[in-house]
Amino acid sequence: MRVKTKIISLLLIVFFLTSCKTNRDEEFRKSICGEWIFAGVGSDNKKINEEFKPGNRWIDSPLDIPYYNHLRTGYIFYSNNLCEDKRGYSVGKIGENLLGIDTKYKVENDSLKILDLDNSVWKKLKIRNITSDTLTINVNDSTFLVYTKCNYKVVKTQIFDQIIVSTSPCFGDCSIGSTSIDNQGNFIFYGQGFTEKEGLYISKINKELYKRIEQNFEKASIDKLSESYVVNWTDAQITTVTFIKDNKIYKTISDYGHKAPCELYWAYNPVSLLYKKLNLKPFVTNKQNEFLMNHICFENHGKLCCLEKSESFYFFTEICKSKEVRANFEKKYIIEYAETENIKRIIFTDGRYYQFKQKNKTIVLDLGYNFLTRNNLLQKFRAKNRNNSRNSR
Repeated sequence: MRVKTKIISLLLIVFFLTSCKTNRDEEFRKSICGEWIFAGVGSDNKKINEEFKPGNRWIDSPLDIPYYNHLRTGYIFYSNNLCEDKRGYSVGKIGENLLGIDTKYKVENDSLKILDLDNSVWKKLKIRNITSDTLTINVNDSTFLVYTKCNYKVVKTQIFDQIIVSTSPCFGDCSIGSTSIDNQGNFIFYGQGFTEKEGLYISKINKELYKRIEQNFEKASIDKLSESYVVNWTDAQITTVTFIKDNKIYKTISDYGHKAPCELYWAYNPVSLLYKKLNLKPFVTNKQNEFLMNHICFENHGKLCCLEKSESFYFFTEICKSKEVRANFEKKYIIEYAETENIKRIIFTDGRYYQFKQKNKTIVLDLGYNFLTRNNLLQKFRAKNRNNSRNSR
C-alpha cells in the first residue's frame, strides 16, 4: 500500500512539474510576441566580465552580443512561430544576407529556439524571464542579455512617393548598387559589384510590401534623424537613402559604417536586398550609358553641386521618364561622365534640358521641370576643390 502511495505521489509530482513547465512555456509564447531590441548586458554579480561587454567583437555565447553599440540586434516574433532576425543571414562570399531575415522560432522547456539559416540548426537561448517590456536571456549562470520591447507609433498611410537606397564599395566584399521603389510598385535595381545580379533590372512589388517598407522607415523617425552619420574609422561602406515626397527630394541620409540608429539600418538593408526575391527583367534604355554613374556633379563656373549616390540614382529614374525634343536652352551647367575608361563626355544642361552626343547624334532630353530648382540644390553649389571633385567621390 505504501509503495502504491509513493508511486501515485511521484506521478502527481511529475504531472504537476510538467504542467507548470507547459503553462510557463505557453506564457512565454504569448509574452514574446512583438518587436524587441537589444538594450545591454546584465550580471547578478553587478560586475560584467570584459568578454561580455558590447564592443568586444569575439564573444562565445549562445547569442552573439553585437560588437558595435549602434548595430544592436533585434527580433520580431509573430504568433505563428515565424520571426524576423534583424541581423539577417548570409552565406558565401558575394553580398550580404543572402538568406534574408525571415526565419522560424519556438519556445520549449523555458528556452527560445531560433532556426539559424546559416547552418540550418536551432540556436537555443535560455529564457530567464519575460515581462511586458523586457526579455532577458541567460548567457551563463550570472550574465544575461537584456532586450526591451519596442512600441513604435506608426502612421499607416503612404508618406513617400519613392525611396532610393544606394550602397558604396568598402574594404571587402560589400554589395555595391542602387535600388529604387515607388508607391506605384515600380522597382529598379542596378547591381555594380558583389551582387548576385549585375546590370540594370526592373520588376514590380505590391502595395502591401511598399507600405511595410514605409512603416519600417517610419519606425526610424526619419524627420528626427541627422542627414549624416559617420564612424571614426576608414574603409567602411556608405549607404545613402533618399526619400521623395510631392515629386521632389524630401530628405537624404548618409550612413557611413552603419553608425545611424539601428531602426534605419533595419529599414534600408532589406530594400537593398529586395532584388533577390523578385522576378527581374533587364531594363533596356538608350539613356542608361550617359546617366548610370556612381555620383553626378553639376558644374557651373568652377562650382560643383555633387549629388549623393542615391540622389544620382533618383535623377536617373527621372531621366528615364524624359522625352527627346528639339529645344534651345541656356547651357548653364555641365555634367562630365566617363563613357569608357579613356573617353570622357560632357552633358550640357540648364536643369531641365540635357544635351549630349550619342553615336555622332546630338540628343536633347526634356525632364519637364528643372531638377536643380525643384529639389533646392542651387544652394548646395560649392567651390570646386579636392574634397568635392569627381575623383574624390
